[in-house]
Amino acid sequence: MLKRRLNRTDALAITLGAVIGVGVFRNTGLVLRGTGGFVPAAILWLVIGTLCLGGASLYADLSSRVPEAGGPYAYVRVAFGGRAAFIYGWLNAGVSLPARQAATVSAAAGVLAQWIPIHPRALAIALLLVLTVVNLGGVRAGTIAQRIFTTGKLATIAIVIGLAIAVGWRTPDGAVSFTPASFATAVGAVWYTYLGWQDIGMLAEELHEPRRDLPFVMFGTVLLTMVLYLGIHVAVYLGLGGGAEAYGALPALDVARHALGGTGEGLLRGLLLSSMIGVSAVGVLLRPRIAMALARDGLGPEPLTRVSEVGTPYVAMAVHVGIALALVSTGSYEKLLELLSFAMGVMGLFEIASYFVVRRKRPALPPSRFHPWGPLAFLLMSSALCILGASANPMGVLTSFGIVGGIAIVYAVTRPKLRAPLA
Repeated sequence: MLKRRLNRTDALAITLGAVIGVGVFRNTGLVLRGTGGFVPAAILWLVIGTLCLGGASLYADLSSRVPEAGGPYAYVRVAFGGRAAFIYGWLNAGVSLPARQAATVSAAAGVLAQWIPIHPRALAIALLLVLTVVNLGGVRAGTIAQRIFTTGKLATIAIVIGLAIAVGWRTPDGAVSFTPASFATAVGAVWYTYLGWQDIGMLAEELHEPRRDLPFVMFGTVLLTMVLYLGIHVAVYLGLGGGAEAYGALPALDVARHALGGTGEGLLRGLLLSSMIGVSAVGVLLRPRIAMALARDGLGPEPLTRVSEVGTPYVAMAVHVGIALALVSTGSYEKLLELLSFAMGVMGLFEIASYFVVRRKRPALPPSRFHPWGPLAFLLMSSALCILGASANPMGVLTSFGIVGGIAIVYAVTRPKLRAPLA
């Protein structure tokens, strides 16, 4: 049985760790190329951050009405019942989340391979096993690790801004030549750089006061990341004088190189690697709880419900890590992620739609002060991204429907009985 071992500070460290990765450092240049310049890029970072605040109001409301392990899965279950919960939950727990885990840990291993002469796949497997051992030590051990990783991430951002100031902020010298990107790509890059704050809902049963702490953590994380991301955007652009380097793949590394030479660049690469490992560790800590919640509700094998004395759903974690290891070993996760992009967008729409249904089913709590405009804005933004993803990759739509259809067939054949009440 899960126990309430986590406080608000723990939750904030975990959530910031889930949101802040290497994405903000990789995507500042991409967003500049997609928007065409400093001001429109800054506006895009600000606007999508504001929309995420609307999303935070939505998920904070849901987490207060359904304070259960599994987070988004539990919202879908309460809103739409067992069939939708089974399909949504196993698409997430059995396919999407392990693929994301494999992608994250493999990206970290790719950077690590620059220092260690071992094949990146072997490093990814080793890294994932190490992170699993750390999290088998219990939710407290995983949380302590996240406090360390999150502190490092915040320090990395502060160092980049400080180095940009040390280099000397300069104004652009005129027109800059760069390879443009589409505006849709820029929007997607900003959107996915912000997301991750809603994952803390998976730990609702392990927080001391989830109804009080989850809204604070979600809003606080979005507000803080808005400030940090805008700060990185401004500092890197001005530190590089608005030149071609600001539009590059990792402009923060160019800032470090200008300030401290090769030593500075190497130091920042190490900090970015630490940030990537931290995101991978969050995944191992949080994501197995969806499979555990499915089994506890009668929608999965009973062994997945087992929790160790230190609060680790160890069987569910073994399944999650096992699928991720298989994907890392075969390298198939990259193609799977590409094909699942549409499905992940649709799952997000299911979560958002749950808000309006759960509010009717559980009306005891007052609505968010941002109701209904914040949730509606977040819904429209998610729908637009889903449409963009489908138009860019129609094969992903077919693959997603194929996987969902397969899971639906499993449900029809096994006819699992939902044990949890729907109200």
